[in-house]
Amino acid sequence: MKMNYIIPAGQRIKTAGNTRTVYPNGDGSYRAEHVETGSVEILSYKELLGLLKLPGTSTIDRLTDSPAAARIRQGGLHYRQQLSEELQDQIDLRKAIIAGVDYLVETGLKVTAAALNKNSNRRIIREVAGQLYKVRPINLAPRGGSTRLVAFMPHGRTILKYRQRYIESGHDEMALVDQAWLRGNRSSRILTKMRELMTEAIEQIHLDLKKPNVSAVLRQLRTLTAEENAKRKLNGLKPLKPVTHKTMADHIKMIGSTALAIARDGERAVANNRSRGITDTRALMIGEFIEIDECKLSLITVAKKKGWWERLSSKDQAALEEIEEIIRTRLWLVLALDVATRMPLAWVLTCNPSKEATLEALRMVTRDKTREKVMYGCECDPMPPVGIGSLKGDNGYGIRNAAVKAATLGIGGQSHDARTYHGVDKPFLERMFGSLESILINLIHGYTGRKAGALPGYDPIKNGVLSCEELYG
Repeated sequence: MKMNYIIPAGQRIKTAGNTRTVYPNGDGSYRAEHVETGSVEILSYKELLGLLKLPGTSTIDRLTDSPAAARIRQGGLHYRQQLSEELQDQIDLRKAIIAGVDYLVETGLKVTAAALNKNSNRRIIREVAGQLYKVRPINLAPRGGSTRLVAFMPHGRTILKYRQRYIESGHDEMALVDQAWLRGNRSSRILTKMRELMTEAIEQIHLDLKKPNVSAVLRQLRTLTAEENAKRKLNGLKPLKPVTHKTMADHIKMIGSTALAIARDGERAVANNRSRGITDTRALMIGEFIEIDECKLSLITVAKKKGWWERLSSKDQAALEEIEEIIRTRLWLVLALDVATRMPLAWVLTCNPSKEATLEALRMVTRDKTREKVMYGCECDPMPPVGIGSLKGDNGYGIRNAAVKAATLGIGGQSHDARTYHGVDKPFLERMFGSLESILINLIHGYTGRKAGALPGYDPIKNGVLSCEELYG
């Protein structure tokens, strides 16, 4: 619809007892704010003209906005409650200072920048403003110290600018707010086509499972830019300028850390590392909920012949007799944890996960552990024997089998299976494995590291001196 009548911004329309302040949106529609209720409605140009033609409708002189108040409203901020606490405090301070200037005007002073810089007038302004603004004391000039504890009065020219802006906006306090964070050139300096090429380079290189770095993506972008510039040259267009390493890194951050992790690590790893936490109480009583799992220790231990010799083949026995009387290996730890108290109930070391090791752990849960306390000289008392209310384990070979299921049901407990490759189903036990390795295992001679090649200058096999019995302790 062609606009033959221009409705200025800030025009007030009163009809049927309601007063609306109208502001154009820029797309042909208008934002009508109800003065009485503060509600907002969007009206088209045709609807607004129909509202003006209703009988009994009258217009009121529009409010003249200063550039500062208009800039605030264009950004979508219309009321002081939408501003931060710092900006609301800024409004209160400047309104109080302007009230002090108005008091000087009433006494007959001609307001100028030079007059507002005189100490006698500034003291009067501070005295009047201090009665209205009581959050912080007001100083006439900065004298060092924290600016958060004391408010400083601006110079005369700045005070005059605030007062003039306040009067021109119809005493609208939103005109007193500064928007220093919007200074400078806010427009994008990178062309849309360059953004598209950057996204294409990221999809081709950076989302690969080998996890290439930003420099590799930047090299691919330069290849794509050279091809695009050759086409632009034929069409008489200016060539695209290359971007920096920092710009490419910032563009990669726009993808989102979760989406990037899914592309580069896979859904299984993301489900373990980035799943949401649970805040409910898992268990209230001891033995109500028990988590059990197997973990291969990142530690080379010394297993003596005693207890191991009969498990070796004749060929291995002959080889050991020629080499030495010990064998160095990595053991598995079967651990049961009480969720209510976060205390370990059973711990068993084994060369390979098996149902026998898990059953031994269940027996340790339900028996007294004073023997281990005396044998290894423990300072604290271990957990007493408890019954199993609910046992949760994963699909490990030694945990999810018929013998363990039958034993759990036989002692009156419930058996729950966690999902495969989902550590968040057993968060407390997984966290204990991590703490055990970071606090204890990595300080012991023979530590192998969390992954292959983690310790290139250290030989764990030669340095493994701890025996199995010592490791139990």
